[in-house]
Amino acid sequence: MPICPSCGAASADPAATCANCGRPLSAPAIGDVIEGTASTGAGPSPWGAGQVHHTRETPLLSRGWLTAGRVLIAPTALLVLAAVIGAASQDGSDASAAGLGWSAKGFQTWLTLALSAFGAPLTSRVHSTAGSTFADSGDSVSTSTTHLVMYLVAFGWLLLLWAGLHLAGRARRRAGAVEPAAPAAALQALRTGALSGAVALLLGWIAGHETDLGGALGGDDDLSMTMQSGTSLLPLTVSAALAAAVLVLAVDGAAALRAEAARRGWLGSLLLAWQHASRVIGGLLVLLTAVALVVRLSSDTVFPEDGSGPLGMVTNDGLQLYGIGSGASALGTGTFGIHPSAFSLFDLGEHSSGWWFAALPVLAAALALGWSAHRGRLFHRDRAVLAGLYAVLTAALLLGTSMWYDSSRTSPSGKELTNTMDLAGWSVVSVLLSALCWGVFGALVVPAVLDALRRTRVPLAPPRPAAPPLPAVPPQPGALPLVQPVLPGRAGADLLEKAPYGSVELVVDEPPAPAVAPGKDEDPHAAFRRPAAD
Repeated sequence: MPICPSCGAASADPAATCANCGRPLSAPAIGDVIEGTASTGAGPSPWGAGQVHHTRETPLLSRGWLTAGRVLIAPTALLVLAAVIGAASQDGSDASAAGLGWSAKGFQTWLTLALSAFGAPLTSRVHSTAGSTFADSGDSVSTSTTHLVMYLVAFGWLLLLWAGLHLAGRARRRAGAVEPAAPAAALQALRTGALSGAVALLLGWIAGHETDLGGALGGDDDLSMTMQSGTSLLPLTVSAALAAAVLVLAVDGAAALRAEAARRGWLGSLLLAWQHASRVIGGLLVLLTAVALVVRLSSDTVFPEDGSGPLGMVTNDGLQLYGIGSGASALGTGTFGIHPSAFSLFDLGEHSSGWWFAALPVLAAALALGWSAHRGRLFHRDRAVLAGLYAVLTAALLLGTSMWYDSSRTSPSGKELTNTMDLAGWSVVSVLLSALCWGVFGALVVPAVLDALRRTRVPLAPPRPAAPPLPAVPPQPGALPLVQPVLPGRAGADLLEKAPYGSVELVVDEPPAPAVAPGKDEDPHAAFRRPAAD
């Protein structure tokens, strides 16, 4: 019983046309579409009028782009929320005059500070016009670039992105999908990095603004100043894209990375050291943030109100405590760089001896690192890699707390003045030496002491994997079996039958057959002579 392709009604066999609409029952050729909906013959079809669905011409976003957008929602919301909290927490006339209060420009200023989490420098350009009442009348331009990293916002952004990627991976595994291979993980990293860079570029464009610093001061020949503030868009875009891409590669490409580490010993040691070092440093950052927050709220002598900065710099303050406790030398300058200052744990100068308590978090982190290496039964080679990696990470974090700015001013006469000043910095040599000493102490000395106390033996390096057995060679078709000659006086014919092909069997030695003395007329070498031809 054929079905009509036009109205869907069934007709009795044999039928060339539909009994309901009268149209031919043969299927239309490929590419022919019958769009008519008028029914003929027996009236309207009980199946209803058909509707032609044309091909959708607008392409839809792929699942990879949708996943990248979903995992970036929470990190982007954190940046906006940090700007809102910063603008809402400032009150008073001083904050409003500086453009930090609750206003549109205040939000833009705090958004610029929040975007410093990506390491992009903050830029400001002041254009002033002085009237004839001033000695140096005319237009002057001052440009300054401030370099700082707001660690609390940076780590929060990375943590939220990491959590979003893990949730996406869990949903993928729940749906029964396989883990992405290395090319798929790299492609997803490119998507997420590109979208993260685009979002950061948009936020940086929104954060840029212009502020009037006073306007006219009275009369026609007065002083007026305007300031353009923002962030460097190119470094902001690149750093945001790289951070997101690297994190996606680390999370989505974990399976491919572990498979590669199984084939390369040095990569396996590095990944193992990263697991132990990241756990210890993560706990250390939480501890330092809590300690710095308590110190900031309870005392104004360690972090004065003028130098403490916003609350987002509290992790930076904790790392500065860590740097002093580790023995590194801190460098700084006074007002306008006139009175430079430097002090360390071994040369406190005018600072109190209470700074020695800053060594407690450093010692606690080293002990935790040693316990992690001992409990994980790391080999001595892996412990050496762990010491180096821990030193590199702590030194990089400590040097990242440095703040400096570059300024240049062009006077109305055309003379240009440049200046560079460190607001807070470190002696690089002292930072590297202290980080290396604490890394060796935590990853090599502490585990060795624990191994001796608990009588745990740890080899220098992991044992080499055993060589796989050679495959058995099957006998070739048509080849003659190898037959060993049997010497006279040795019963060895039965030994060849006992040993199967391709194996070795231990057989107890049998005593030799007794020698028979040849007769007087017999040839003693008859057994070794070639038989005579018949």
